[in-house]
Amino acid sequence: MAFSQFQPIGALTGVSFAISSSKVLRLADENGPEPPKDSTVLLPTMTTIDGMEGTVSSTTSTDCQSVKIMFDILIIGAGPSGLCAAKTFLQHNPTTNIVILDSHSTVGGVWSKERLYPTLRTNNLYPTMDFSDFPMKDVGIGRPGHHITGEEMHAYLTAYAHHFDLMKRIRFNTRAVRVHQVQEAAPSSDDGWKVDVHELGNPTTTTTLKAKKLVMATGILGVPNMPSLKGSETLDAPLLHSSALGPRYQDVLQNPHINRIAVLGGSKSAYDTVYLAATTGHKVDWIIRKSGRGPSWVFPSHTKIGPFKAWREKLVTRRIFTFMSPCVLPDHSGKHISWIRDFLHTNKVGKAMTKRFWKILHADTIRDCCYREGKAEKDKNFSLLEPNHSPFWYGTSSGTLNYEQDFKALVTSGQVTVHRQDVSHLSPHTIHFFADDAGKETLTGIDALICATGYSPQPPVDFFPPELHFHLGIPTTTDSLSNQQKAIWATYDQEADEVITKRFPQLIPPPPSIPTLTPTSVLCSPKTQESKQYTPWRLHRGIAPPTLTTSHTRNSLVFLSMHSNITNIPRIELQCLWSLAYFHDKIKDTVVSQQVLYKDTALFQRWCQLRSPLGHGRQYPDLNFDQLPYWDWLVADLGLKVRRKKSVWKELVSPYGSEDYRGLVEEWIEKYGINKGKGGEQVRRESEKRP
Repeated sequence: MAFSQFQPIGALTGVSFAISSSKVLRLADENGPEPPKDSTVLLPTMTTIDGMEGTVSSTTSTDCQSVKIMFDILIIGAGPSGLCAAKTFLQHNPTTNIVILDSHSTVGGVWSKERLYPTLRTNNLYPTMDFSDFPMKDVGIGRPGHHITGEEMHAYLTAYAHHFDLMKRIRFNTRAVRVHQVQEAAPSSDDGWKVDVHELGNPTTTTTLKAKKLVMATGILGVPNMPSLKGSETLDAPLLHSSALGPRYQDVLQNPHINRIAVLGGSKSAYDTVYLAATTGHKVDWIIRKSGRGPSWVFPSHTKIGPFKAWREKLVTRRIFTFMSPCVLPDHSGKHISWIRDFLHTNKVGKAMTKRFWKILHADTIRDCCYREGKAEKDKNFSLLEPNHSPFWYGTSSGTLNYEQDFKALVTSGQVTVHRQDVSHLSPHTIHFFADDAGKETLTGIDALICATGYSPQPPVDFFPPELHFHLGIPTTTDSLSNQQKAIWATYDQEADEVITKRFPQLIPPPPSIPTLTPTSVLCSPKTQESKQYTPWRLHRGIAPPTLTTSHTRNSLVFLSMHSNITNIPRIELQCLWSLAYFHDKIKDTVVSQQVLYKDTALFQRWCQLRSPLGHGRQYPDLNFDQLPYWDWLVADLGLKVRRKKSVWKELVSPYGSEDYRGLVEEWIEKYGINKGKGGEQVRRESEKRP
């Protein structure tokens, strides 16, 4: 389809008006990749819809052209969560007016084409990354027993978008920059939200879109966290974040003048960066700061439990093993087996068994990772990667050795040198360390520095005004909160800590505290280059703003995938269905006071923080052994059957996956009599009128 034939915005809104094809703007940059067929465009005129959809007036601005259009649902992000949300909402009501915005030129989010590089793979083995209603095998993607590559993941999500006819609803190369809450004279649940967007390559034109419902599906990988290093402007070599490896692959990793690459960071993304640099023939200096939390656990996809070979990813979705975790979430496993968790965490014998389980898991992980094998100097280099504490505390900051080549061999061969030191400053092609008897003072001859230093909790879209942040439960700088607001959360956090301490005293205190980062090695916001402390995400069920949930706008905004867990797809599908139910006021037993809801939200957030203090729990839910109880929680809210297995035994020992939730959307629609946008009560009234 030619660009001039793309559907104008009126085709999506149901509003008809004529416009010259010469005034239709391309979605993709003129010099960028061609956008997919059937993608949508923006208009260079201002169109406002006053009151009801279909009432259109147009004006022209001489300085900045803008568009104001009303949508039923606006989704920000065309990654797995955004695509699944659109599919779920349309499955319920095919006539829903939905538009998806994405700053990339292709679908996929972190799996978009422009963010891929050759060695990028999921931590998951095939087929655990496919949606329940669109198996990868049906489109010939993935290989049994292999980790799914970035290219395969992108191809799968592209096929998913085409299969469910979502492409025509996506505006590519369109970045949402600011969100405002609509405040009408007569408040209603349909007041909605205004979103200011910029087109890539045309940042001077602001387009304002209005939506009754807003879905933030940007995830938690939107704002790279760059280190503020003294002298960075003098390095005279590429300095980039690992999130830019896709766009910068050719000019950095394929540059014949770059031979020695330094990598800063100890997370799974650092492993991936080191592997990419080493397998492209570079000498790698891997720097893991002493002042940080140290390296994360990264282990093989399988382990041995006695004589049995266990798939780690599915190990944590077997209910019997989830009972080993001190979890504050409601137990929906059923009366026949729910006693097991109580026994393991309250009985003296049960506590001993639980402690023994985690001790064995720790020892087995060290064995699987081979950290303590060999005493040669090359083996000591690899042993520096052993984390400081038990995997119990790390959540999903750990990862899987999803590489084709032997990672340990790359390190022990001398091609990769590990440094456990803090960076003092940079100078031309040189990294300087603080004085340390155990390491070098400088690394010279550095041709590039790649920072695999994670992501900021700062939302990638600005919510305005800042006073709104507290009510939405989104991360904000502590100085933007009033003393009263700080006191509110402090009180609820203290109450939550008391509950957690009473039930699971082993979580308090957490492992030895992480030393404070040195001023020259502190992480900062890339937008300000200043160190900032952000509050954590505080969302009802990890999805909905706590204050809005108890107000007249309770069903107008959700956040998807502000989460980290190993088995992502079932969680995404359940969060999307939960959001659909939430938008229609069909969440079971959630009509509670603001005080109760805040207490529940604080308990969930504080437990996540105390459960995974060395993972991401201090910023957002980081669920590993506790992801199945979280799924149970959402399914129970939906009023649907929680236990999906055919017998108590299978419920206890069989792993859960997407296949267990196949058809759940249909179950929900059938249960509540909701279809094509009609509520169950409306359907009942209409049926009574029929003769």
